[in-house]
Amino acid sequence: MDLRRQGPVAHITFDRPEKLHAMDAAGWTGLTERLREAGADPAVRAVVLHGSPRAFCAGNDIDEFFRLTTPQQARDYFIGLVLPAMRAVVECDVPVISAVRGRAIGGGAEIVLVSDLAIAGMNATFRLPEARIGVWPTVFAAVAPYTLAHKPAGLLSLTTRQLDADTALRCAMVHEVVDDQDVDTAAERLAETIAEGSRDAIRHTKRFATARLRTDGMSAVHDALAALADDTLSGPDAAEGTRAFREKRTPSFAVAPPTVRSLP
Repeated sequence: MDLRRQGPVAHITFDRPEKLHAMDAAGWTGLTERLREAGADPAVRAVVLHGSPRAFCAGNDIDEFFRLTTPQQARDYFIGLVLPAMRAVVECDVPVISAVRGRAIGGGAEIVLVSDLAIAGMNATFRLPEARIGVWPTVFAAVAPYTLAHKPAGLLSLTTRQLDADTALRCAMVHEVVDDQDVDTAAERLAETIAEGSRDAIRHTKRFATARLRTDGMSAVHDALAALADDTLSGPDAAEGTRAFREKRTPSFAVAPPTVRSLP
């Protein structure tokens, strides 16, 4: 995970282009550390997250799922690694902007969702395919009520369909759509505009603008990730879905009683 500072703007770039920036344990840890490092720098006014032309971020590396053989291992991964990274985006002292080119899939789309602002290229696409592999978009389901209208949230998370950049704009998942070659420039221009303000004003505005997301929203993310680790990943749908993904075939999900627990 690369971090560089250009004036008052910190740029964090995902660094696994060969896997469309799919996140493994090191990736989630790196994102958390780089965001905390950038937010702690008193000279930084804004952070921009970058992928590459083919993909912003493909979410969780599917290979990680095959290493999570017990609920405790799953909890350690999702609550110990994924949750801190999402918290780091939300709780970063300065605004975080996602510069989205190409695909934003699963956890990658969720990073965009929890970012303060987002810029999408005309060819950017957003997809939450988790249900096709027997799991579910936990962060999105937990946070969307705080950041999106309910209907767009359901459209993306329940249908697993891919949204184009214009639809993502209408859903308020991104704030502007530009030509692909202009994504990084537009995101940097937005960050520089923010950076013209007072450091304390920027940080206080960010803190209060995300106050409910920091408390209720992140608590909901914790509960959603715990349910994923305790219930979903140990069930037959997740096993069948991940196998089918590797074998490049359509999954065959058995009809069984749901494992959804009542919310506390």
